[in-house]
Amino acid sequence: MSVNLVIDPELIRKYGGRGPRYTSYPTADRFVEAFDAAAYEHWLRHRSIGGVSRPLSLYVHHPFCDTICYYCACNKIVTKHDKEADGYLDSLFREIRLVSDRLGTDRTIQSMHWGGGTPTFMGMERLGRLMQVLRTEFTLDPAGEYAIELDPRKVDAAGVAALRELGFNRTSLGVQDF
Repeated sequence: MSVNLVIDPELIRKYGGRGPRYTSYPTADRFVEAFDAAAYEHWLRHRSIGGVSRPLSLYVHHPFCDTICYYCACNKIVTKHDKEADGYLDSLFREIRLVSDRLGTDRTIQSMHWGGGTPTFMGMERLGRLMQVLRTEFTLDPAGEYAIELDPRKVDAAGVAALRELGFNRTSLGVQDF
């Protein structure tokens, strides 16, 4: 059987180099002292400069896990006490509102990913509150992709169904070892 291999030089140029870890956005090399709170606010308010308006992508980091995965390089807090997430969520809610206010009416999210740690560590009630705050502050595109990282050892079929009810339509499973 003969197969013609097509090599696209443009794709090689675009994706052929080193890339950042997917868990960090903006990536660590973008954090410089010159980009301070005022610059951040300016660019949020002027996201559509030149009439270009694209839907938003949102990453929500959940730093909590109840066990450590030794391959993980994410910022994480390992604990058995899920209530430790409450203070974090309060701060996250404030940040969501600050960003939303500065974006004005340009707040349509087309893709969202929750990762971390293990987002489901917080429990469905907390995850539901977070999703409600996001739905209040932003418009989620009905055709969008909304993903969440799962630890398959911790989420059963009922949990997957509950996540679907919250609006997730994609999962990310990391299997590092058998």
